[in-house]
Amino acid sequence: MTKWGLVDFTADSTPRCLPGQQEILASILIVDDHPAIRRALRSAFERQPGFTVCGEAEDGFDAIGKAKNLRPDLIVLDLRMPVMDGLQAARELKRLFPQIPLMMLTCYHSSAAEKEALASGVTAVFSKPDGMQNLIWQARAVLKPS
Repeated sequence: MTKWGLVDFTADSTPRCLPGQQEILASILIVDDHPAIRRALRSAFERQPGFTVCGEAEDGFDAIGKAKNLRPDLIVLDLRMPVMDGLQAARELKRLFPQIPLMMLTCYHSSAAEKEALASGVTAVFSKPDGMQNLIWQARAVLKPS
């Protein structure tokens, strides 16, 4: 465990670090249909100690394929996307990877959307207008061991 409360283990329970890194990093898969949002999220996570972005996906279908290959520690999903939206993707990702926490991003934060997201297996719902620092704080809280 790092001083940030982030733990990253591979399937065989061996801590994973990037080459040359002393700190254990939490790997993040970012899923949003807007490239500018993906870039902003990547930048926000990679400026913070303890995080690395292992990949990006542009829709839910793409996210499932990348999650199978990358095995991230956390998946950050947009709610509204083409092909497969965030709710559909969350249900499938939770079925495939019940141990991976999911965070849902939305521009249209409402209690109904939040309830539906939580029912789909999402761990936390985050409103894009809330700002990146709140997202990072929530990601740390989601990844912190109980």
